Amino acid sequence: MSGLSAPWSGLARHAPLLPPAFAERLPDGMPVALAELPALLRARVLAVPPFEGVWLRADSPGWPAALRGLAGAPVALAWEGERALLNEPAVAIVGTRRCTATGRRLCRELAGGLAANGVVVVSGLAAGIDCEAHLAAGGRTIAVLGQGLSSPMPGWQARVRERILAAGGLVLSEYPPGASPDRWTFPRRNRIIAGLAQATVVVEAGHRSGAKITAHHAVEYGRRVLAVPGLPGCESFEGCLDLIEEGAEVYRGLASVLVPAPR
Repeated sequence: MSGLSAPWSGLARHAPLLPPAFAERLPDGMPVALAELPALLRARVLAVPPFEGVWLRADSPGWPAALRGLAGAPVALAWEGERALLNEPAVAIVGTRRCTATGRRLCRELAGGLAANGVVVVSGLAAGIDCEAHLAAGGRTIAVLGQGLSSPMPGWQARVRERILAAGGLVLSEYPPGASPDRWTFPRRNRIIAGLAQATVVVEAGHRSGAKITAHHAVEYGRRVLAVPGLPGCESFEGCLDLIEEGAEVYRGLASVLVPAPR
């Protein structure tokens, strides 16, 4: 496998859904199947249907370097907005939909500070922490959807999306244009959020928060994870404490994100 040229080496190792033809070749032996896998994956990428000319494929020069070779990396992304943000320094900010006033304030301060320092803020366009992060970052933000770009969304979410695009931000999705959101699409999109960022900050999260999924993907990818320790006895910060117990860095303010952790 080491002899494959990028980005196909990463896709061959980590494709989330291998082409059916790969399984059909397995009876002929693993070496035969592996030898044909790069061509099968390339065919799968080239078969991605056009979406108003805004599908970015993994074989494109503009494909984000941060996603190359990652486990479960998508083979194509539909995009809308400023695509150049994909290859700029980025930090993911994630958290609960039902955030406290403290969480909102911390999120705005962090997102605004990152944007002011030339860092792109990545999040998932969900209610609560996600939207606070997008709006505070102005145009320096990437929203990764758990549905297709043409799929209907609630009015409040559509308005935030419009503000992101008007400010010069970017909206992404790995799903077909009309694909509706489902319970599994949101946890799945979290790997893209984590993959695009050099660090993930969990601002506020409960025990069962999807933000913890994003953090665990970031750990898998070898990226930094920081968590706000939160308020004692506040359930909406319990997930942050879980992550800190697991080894996440303690978020101590903007400087703790901008300055790499000591090795």
